[in-house]
Amino acid sequence: MSVRHAILGLLAEGPLHGYELRSAYENELVPQSRLNAGQVYATLDRLLRDGLVHHEVVAQNDRPDKKVFALTAQGRDELGRWLGHASKVDLDLRNETFLKLMVARRLPEGDWRGVIALERRGAFERLHQATQARARADRDATPLSITLLLDLAVLKLEGLLEWLDRCEEALGKETP
Repeated sequence: MSVRHAILGLLAEGPLHGYELRSAYENELVPQSRLNAGQVYATLDRLLRDGLVHHEVVAQNDRPDKKVFALTAQGRDELGRWLGHASKVDLDLRNETFLKLMVARRLPEGDWRGVIALERRGAFERLHQATQARARADRDATPLSITLLLDLAVLKLEGLLEWLDRCEEALGKETP
């Protein structure tokens, strides 16, 4: 995920300081995620270097001065370019379940059926949890950002279960 572009997007709404950026990211933009404060400030430094943001130092009476960051015209252009291009689909094929199946398949005593059964149980448990959380989200008028993330989780888990079914079918044809 592009923290760089997320920060540009948050600054498009108006100037913010580092803590406000981190809070908005964690509580509004990508709920229930954690963003390291060091990552925020390192990203802001790079954005400053690249001319995408500028900052002002604001004096505070009872606290140290703070830097308030704002988007530059160049930063707004960069944000527009990012929003105007399709995201790369995450096709990282380094998947632990796949690896377990391929290892179990190679071993004389390997039990790929047992691996599939175990992974299927785990996926069903997580799907049940995600589905319950999604139902609570509807009932409790949860923010849309959380609801959409729960929808994504449910769909990914359903996809995993469908893939496990395909693995079982394909491996079953290979094994006498």
